[in-house]
Amino acid sequence: MGKGRSGYSFPLYELTDETRIALARGYELPIKWKHAREICNAIMERGMFLHEAIEYLKAVMEKKAAVPFKRFKGNVGHRRELHDWKWAPGRYPYKAAKYILRVLENALNNARDKGLDEKRLKIILIAAHKSRILRRRPDRRGPGLLRGWKVKRGTNLEVVVMEIPEEIEREEEEEVEEELMKEEAEEITAEEKEEVAEEEAIGEEEEVEEKLEEEVEEETVEEEEGEEE
Repeated sequence: MGKGRSGYSFPLYELTDETRIALARGYELPIKWKHAREICNAIMERGMFLHEAIEYLKAVMEKKAAVPFKRFKGNVGHRRELHDWKWAPGRYPYKAAKYILRVLENALNNARDKGLDEKRLKIILIAAHKSRILRRRPDRRGPGLLRGWKVKRGTNLEVVVMEIPEEIEREEEEEVEEELMKEEAEEITAEEKEEVAEEEAIGEEEEVEEKLEEEVEEETVEEEEGEEE
């Protein structure tokens, strides 16, 4: 837990400039920790800015985008929206997305109060933790048969956003453009290889046809010579 700031695991005391930092926290949210963990992992994996994460969660709530389930993927269906993620199992956790969206909007409001630029706010940490046990009751199979205990937990969420300088933002945009150029070049090379393979196959077919035609011509010439004799 961060020094001097209870409830946050990010070491804020190690930062040189805390004026460009905005915080938000959700305490004992009534959502599944597993769903919250997968949403946080998706946001951190893509390195989203705050406005991008808000748009992403709104799309998840409208079932226009899916959340990739990479740890808790048992019996999870495949989603076509995850083609760009290069991952198949995913879900649309509406309730978890709704509550996490509220925390992100709270972080945005805190950043506005500090006078930070909304478009340059990057999420440097978003994490979900299990909260305390809110309720526990016995799970009975019948009279006198106790199978265990049913436990109800909430989820604690922490969000830390930072205003990124323009220079770093430009470097990141250049890196993204370079990655896109590499992907396009790989796609072009793959298409060229397919075209070359098709041309080679067509050339082989033409060679076989020419050989057959030559053999037929030789046979007809031999037959004509035999008839003349």
